[in-house]
Amino acid sequence: MTTLVENPMPVILFGVVAEAVLGIILLMSGRGVVLWAMAGVLVLVLGGVGLERLVVTEWEQVEATLEGAAAALQANDQTRLLGSEEYLAESAVETRERVRYALNRIEFTKVKITDLEIKINRLTSPPTATAQITGHVRFEDLTGQMIHDNYPIKDLTLRLRRTPEGWRIVGYEWKNDPGRF
Repeated sequence: MTTLVENPMPVILFGVVAEAVLGIILLMSGRGVVLWAMAGVLVLVLGGVGLERLVVTEWEQVEATLEGAAAALQANDQTRLLGSEEYLAESAVETRERVRYALNRIEFTKVKITDLEIKINRLTSPPTATAQITGHVRFEDLTGQMIHDNYPIKDLTLRLRRTPEGWRIVGYEWKNDPGRF
């Protein structure tokens, strides 16, 4: 059921198929009453797409948090990342230290999430989520110690927890973390 409010494509696909069938019926029968059915399908599709835009699911909230954190990282905005709890929970001490360490050593020029798998656990209190992220970053090394300026992100798992303000990152696991100290 959440598919209908997370992705408008099923509703749009239904609308295209239904309109095509009704269009064929109109051509074959020549009856104008079919136009009313076509208008009804159009209204249903527009309503479905509008509903999808209005309803923000937990999955979309987690995705928005991660996209916002990626944008703040790309902007090298320490205040948004560390000075507030907009993306990182106060309890994410190690994660905050890793971000601070990275921002003091490199300047990000591009942060791109290319694949995102989110699993939400509503059975915990408060609800938690894990996000498996694939992507890449481009950066300038401020210390002059790194050879490359582009790094693929693989096997990065972020742990999130829902707070009254929204979803916040509480920790991470990253196999082969390039800046592990």
